[in-house]
Amino acid sequence: MLGRSRANELFIAVVGPAGAGAGRAAEIIRGYLQAESVAGQPYEVHIVKASAAIKAWARGAGRNVAPDGARKTLQGIVDMQDHGDAMRLATKDNAAVARGVIARIHEIRAEYSSDPSGEPDGKPRAYVIDSLRHPAEAHLLRRLYQDAFTLVGVVCAPEERERRLKAELFDFKDRRLPTTVKAVAEFMNRDADAPDRHGQHVTDAFHEADYFVDNTRDAQDDPNNTGMNEPLRRFVRLLTSGDVIRPTVAETAMDQAHSAQLRSACLSRQVGAAVVDAKGNLISTGTNEVPRAGGGVYGEGFGHPAEESRCAFREDKFCSSNREQNAIISELLDSFPALVGDRPRAVVVAELRRTRLGGLIEFSRAVHAEMDALLSAGRVGTSPVGGRLYVSTFPCHYCARHIVAAGIDEVQYIEPYPKSRALHLHCDSITTDETGWVPPSRWSDKEGTDGQPMPPKVLFRPFVGVAPRMYERVFLKDRDYKDKLTGDFRIGEPDWGGPSDIFKHRYTEMEKALGITAP
Repeated sequence: MLGRSRANELFIAVVGPAGAGAGRAAEIIRGYLQAESVAGQPYEVHIVKASAAIKAWARGAGRNVAPDGARKTLQGIVDMQDHGDAMRLATKDNAAVARGVIARIHEIRAEYSSDPSGEPDGKPRAYVIDSLRHPAEAHLLRRLYQDAFTLVGVVCAPEERERRLKAELFDFKDRRLPTTVKAVAEFMNRDADAPDRHGQHVTDAFHEADYFVDNTRDAQDDPNNTGMNEPLRRFVRLLTSGDVIRPTVAETAMDQAHSAQLRSACLSRQVGAAVVDAKGNLISTGTNEVPRAGGGVYGEGFGHPAEESRCAFREDKFCSSNREQNAIISELLDSFPALVGDRPRAVVVAELRRTRLGGLIEFSRAVHAEMDALLSAGRVGTSPVGGRLYVSTFPCHYCARHIVAAGIDEVQYIEPYPKSRALHLHCDSITTDETGWVPPSRWSDKEGTDGQPMPPKVLFRPFVGVAPRMYERVFLKDRDYKDKLTGDFRIGEPDWGGPSDIFKHRYTEMEKALGITAP
């Protein structure tokens, strides 16, 4: 009954900042999926363009939309940003574009399936969505399609993305003009994090991904080998359980960081970190939490809850960091009343909170996750020198200096942290450029291109691979890998369905079909 009710459909969305190559990733995924099958039936794969949903809405709203096939220009892309923003604003729904994509998926299924109503007919189908620009879109698709939905994040260095955008959208003679540089920078910033809630927020959508690939390597000479090809082939084989694939050291370490992250009761955010040695052995984990006398941080089962006074558990519950920030702002306004003038004081306070005053982080009671991990290693006498640190969020400038001082070689992270001034304050000891990088623990008078010794630097780079939210789904053994009689290798079918299966019937219909009535 359950087997016959499987929809056999996959929904894969791609997200990446402008110039990262999300569209190319979608094409590569389609190619690999077309080689996969379910019970001998190959996947029927469709690419669904989010931009098509935006254009359809914009035309219906009477907006001026460039004809399909028109030459791509920066202004044309900015116009599409405007249309998408207007769509979300007019519908009062930040997931409006995803709803347009969902409608198109339903149309495709009705067109190609044996059921004209658009209900799944059990034939293997995959829909590759190119691409998401807002976290609400990812949330809606994940809620609707559950574990049949996966999000692929495409990583690419900002400098390379800028170069590609200029090469694609401008003539050679115009690429270095100040107006071009400014226009491209403004476009990239708006794409990453627009000032309005209904604008594009690719940065926030990006860290919702289940799997990350790096497309920084320039592959214009060989479009079939982008640096994403092998990682995306692995991704598809993981989804379809086509091979026995085990996690990398980085994937396991980031999953450990994620587990530590869940321990935090901080009112602002949850962050987790894990330190591994040069061979990948776990040294320690850490979470952002209030320090506890005797060593370590507070958590369930430690000490006396009535005495800990964490923000979430004391009698008068509030965020200590916010209170201190507001006290500074209040003192500033008292000292300079002209800042308020005739406006309501609360309005001015809110405006100041949106400046770097509202981003001050030194008044939090919590030890940051990275520091907790480093201190935990020190308490048990294990050296972090030459180790790698995996953290759910890019380190702040406070943590960065301790990471450098502790002797860590490399940091990998998932979520960006715009407040961090780490790269600005410590550019002499931290780099994001992997070109020619040598781990500080192995550095010994390596010569640079000018013949001078290269200074050792800690590498900060985005994490790639299976993200924690997908880790158990693809790595937990849920089926036989051998013939139990002969012992020969054979990947079987799971007894109760695979991790990406969804049913084509509503659960209420399944209840009626599965229920046992009394005689």
